[in-house]
Amino acid sequence: MPKLETIKTLERLEREMGRAGRKAEASALREARGILARSEPGLMTTGQAAMLLNVSIPTIKRMVERGTLAGAPVGGRWRVSRASVEALLRLRQTLLEFDAEAQPSPEEIQTLIHRARHSKRGKPSRATP
Repeated sequence: MPKLETIKTLERLEREMGRAGRKAEASALREARGILARSEPGLMTTGQAAMLLNVSIPTIKRMVERGTLAGAPVGGRWRVSRASVEALLRLRQTLLEFDAEAQPSPEEIQTLIHRARHSKRGKPSRATP
């Protein structure tokens, strides 16, 4: 996501300016990062992401660190890509739907049990080679 990459670049530049003793430039970059992070509709807080995904904030941070979600610390606060959260929500929904389709209903289970019992009756057992 370009905006997130821009924020990461500004953070890197801010650290470089700080190490070089250029405090005014570092401060300006920190301010710019903060403004971008707050105004970017494609980013959300870890709390917002945690609420949507029904997990804890530390879990969100671990997901970012593992690469499951796109995000980064911005001025001491973490921001998460809204698109990556929405993609994970879609993936979860797809897996739930797939799981529901793959699970036989109680009636189908009974039918399978009935067939298995009747298929064993009256047939000689076969020796396996």
